Amino acid sequence: MYFINAPGNRIPPLSIKMPYFKKFLIFFFYLIIIAYSLELLTTLTLKKQFNLIDKSMNELREEKIKKITNFDRRDNYAAFLEEKKKNNLYPSFRLAEWNIAREDYNNVIKNFIKNKLRNNEIIPFRGPINKKTLGSNEAGVREIIINDKFGYKNPNEVYEKKIDIMILGDSFAEGVPFDNENDITGILRKSANYNSINYGINGTGPLISLAIIKEYGKKFVPKNVFYLFYEGNDLKDMMDEKDTFLINYLDKNFTQNLINSQKDVENFLNEYEKVFNSILPNKIKEEKLLKNNVQLNQNNTFKEKIKDFLELKSVKDIIFISSTFDTPKKVNYNLFEKILKTMNLEINEWGGNFYFVYLPAWTRYNNQYSLANITLKNKIKKIVLKNNIQFIDIDSVFKDFKVNNVDIYNLSIYGHYTKYGYNLIADKLIKTLSN
Repeated sequence: MYFINAPGNRIPPLSIKMPYFKKFLIFFFYLIIIAYSLELLTTLTLKKQFNLIDKSMNELREEKIKKITNFDRRDNYAAFLEEKKKNNLYPSFRLAEWNIAREDYNNVIKNFIKNKLRNNEIIPFRGPINKKTLGSNEAGVREIIINDKFGYKNPNEVYEKKIDIMILGDSFAEGVPFDNENDITGILRKSANYNSINYGINGTGPLISLAIIKEYGKKFVPKNVFYLFYEGNDLKDMMDEKDTFLINYLDKNFTQNLINSQKDVENFLNEYEKVFNSILPNKIKEEKLLKNNVQLNQNNTFKEKIKDFLELKSVKDIIFISSTFDTPKKVNYNLFEKILKTMNLEINEWGGNFYFVYLPAWTRYNNQYSLANITLKNKIKKIVLKNNIQFIDIDSVFKDFKVNNVDIYNLSIYGHYTKYGYNLIADKLIKTLSN
């Protein structure tokens, strides 16, 4: 059919085009169908070992400890008060956002530290000095922790001769929940006769490890420095630390001169002890209240499952790092690289060897089928190798020994490695040095 435009002129009919907005709506509709089809498929086929909607971590823990005789079920602060009287214990201090928030009551500790910073006073990283503290009951027994003359988890004898190994990092480096003999450093001293020092601090990120290198590493000049990076939350801790005075340690000349300011460090820790003891009764009451108000989430399971389905939780856990690990959506990887580079330069200046040790998180093994597992490790490894730092992959070690599963953690739930896990890491460090 043709339209007559003028005598003798014929033109073809106008082609009908679909509006762009309608095309977009159709595309968007199909995208939603694909997304929720993937969510349904991953939910049904790629199941996690523990679905934390069906049972919370507290419920899983309760199920586990019921099967263990003589498990220390005391609340943390009540146990501290009881053991303090028996063993002359002192409260632990760790300069970590997470620890301070957990220990605090009505911002008393937070304000105490703020006042110190406002007055340009020294802020130590760990304590107390030459005193005993109480470990956690994660593995069922609360062990006594011995702190050295600088406030770290070591016997003072380590300072009487040259240091072979310095261990840096968070709670895994510190060796939670075990005593001095059964953390990685203790195993290295005992089984391989390496004079090793433990400068791990629970709840901290890479900036505080850099600070320790500048404050203590330069003094002890250890031959080998192992920085233990925990994929679970170290990047989050870094993002918290960058907003504190710790960011100043990226400045070549910044130091608090902690090692030569022992009197000031002791004064701070003595004041902290008084602050802690003043809020301890409130913390005990708070802990009891929280325990009594624990709500089992079984009644809300269906609602939670619907909510997670609508939010594409399973798909996100496979694709996104921030969904799989406790890591912010926006991580400053340039800052992370700058910190590692500065660590390496500082250690190279005294002729030491720097090793980066990659520690797998519980979520890696609970979410076995996850691209995020691969993406994060590759991203971190690329940064490490780019700066000529030796990369040690503990996930690969666990795979070699067929323990790359949730059972390598105490009670098989989110937390820290078993004694066997720490022994495998120590063995890997020994083999690395032997090679």
